[in-house]
Amino acid sequence: MVPAAFAAAPAEAAPRLLDCVAEMVCVTRVDSVCDKVDLSYAMEVPRKTGDKLILTTAEGERFFEFRRLDDAPGVLVQAAGGALEPGQGAGAMTVFDDLGFVLTRHSLLPLDGAGSPSSAVAITIHGRCEARR
Repeated sequence: MVPAAFAAAPAEAAPRLLDCVAEMVCVTRVDSVCDKVDLSYAMEVPRKTGDKLILTTAEGERFFEFRRLDDAPGVLVQAAGGALEPGQGAGAMTVFDDLGFVLTRHSLLPLDGAGSPSSAVAITIHGRCEARR
């Protein structure tokens, strides 16, 4: 469902700058462990397929970088990308028309501490965005 503010507007009028808040982070292997969080990200929605979508924290310490995918019904923007650092794999993000989002990144992490063997996991972040005013 498209928010009323965007329903009558052309696609170019969809929000370009979003403020997003991660509300839950889950690490999944065979089982899942989820924690509530409150982490803010800024995002500029890219205009064209293939353009970069970058999420950054206010401090610029954490970020995710993806490439915009083709438009899809019910989706404000969807994007995917490869590893940015060692131990990291592919990732994807979708911001739906209701401004809820899901971001998933594949990673290789030592789950039992720094000296333990690494395991392949999916890190999933759930949250909400709002148009920057």
